Amino acid sequence: MNAQQGAPACADLAAQATAWFVRNRQGPLSAQEKADLLMWLQGSPEHVRAYLRVLQLHGDVGAAMARPVRALASATQVPAARGKVVSLFGEAPAPSVPYPVHRYRRRVVGMAAAAGLVAIGIVTLPVLWPQTQVYSAAHGQVRELRLADNTQLRLNADTEVRVRMGWLARRVELLRGEASFDIAAGRRPFRVQVDGLEIRDIGTVFDVSRRLQDTRVGVVSGAVEVWSGIQGQRLAQLTAGEVVKVSHGSHAVHALDVSAEQLLDWQRGKISFTDERLDEVAAAFNRHNRIQVVVEDETAAAARLSGSLDANHIGALHAVLVRDPRFIVRRSDEQIRIAAR
Repeated sequence: MNAQQGAPACADLAAQATAWFVRNRQGPLSAQEKADLLMWLQGSPEHVRAYLRVLQLHGDVGAAMARPVRALASATQVPAARGKVVSLFGEAPAPSVPYPVHRYRRRVVGMAAAAGLVAIGIVTLPVLWPQTQVYSAAHGQVRELRLADNTQLRLNADTEVRVRMGWLARRVELLRGEASFDIAAGRRPFRVQVDGLEIRDIGTVFDVSRRLQDTRVGVVSGAVEVWSGIQGQRLAQLTAGEVVKVSHGSHAVHALDVSAEQLLDWQRGKISFTDERLDEVAAAFNRHNRIQVVVEDETAAAARLSGSLDANHIGALHAVLVRDPRFIVRRSDEQIRIAAR
């Protein structure tokens, strides 16, 4: 049962909400059905309103049906023959006092209202309160997944994100590594937080990389805004084909001459770098390889490199570094160590 198939194939929201309500009354929902119901509710505030209307209607009908049942019970009640009743404990039994109808009605309505509130809370609390999930890609692994709102998320190796999906907003925190986002259309804003920055989507495919010296943001299609989460200031607005790096701490913005194809090379198993610091290049290769690149001094770390190599071919990077006269390169079974000459 999914968000489209869980209710009848009908555009009428009332029919869809009724179908979900009836299924929920039939017994406990499976984990998949709960996820499908949550996705359907998150699809639009109108879905939530339609479901709440069904709950309210159910409570009203239940209270109305209780009245003729009580009237029938009163009409068929047989009076007790008091004279023939003998108390086993020497005391006369207390006379039977019928429960006042108006008090019974208030009790039924109150119980129905309380049950409705509980049901509404159970259904709406997971929707209104953000649901948090942590996703990661292991060392050497590139992972692709789809979020609850159908946003497509790709994680580079050694990457971790925290995702919060609520009815009012969608947020992803990039804890480490690099990720690209193909944002599903929706009314809820989509935000990506990384190192004091907030990237606000305006209907986009974009890439965010948390690096040693800065955060790189590039847009493949659509547009994003980059904000300082600390200062509440918009730093940049990027459209398709634009790439910037934002320095850690100062949040200074610098434009980069990087193509969209190069930006997403990591998804094709390649590492491409144009005028990049050696320590950034080393960090990119270290995500994918058992043999780690260690840069021993700042002079070597600040040296600039350009190229495009297979992410898993650490030997190719070693060959490039050995031929570069700026470096002293030593290789062991576990490391490639680089120092400046």
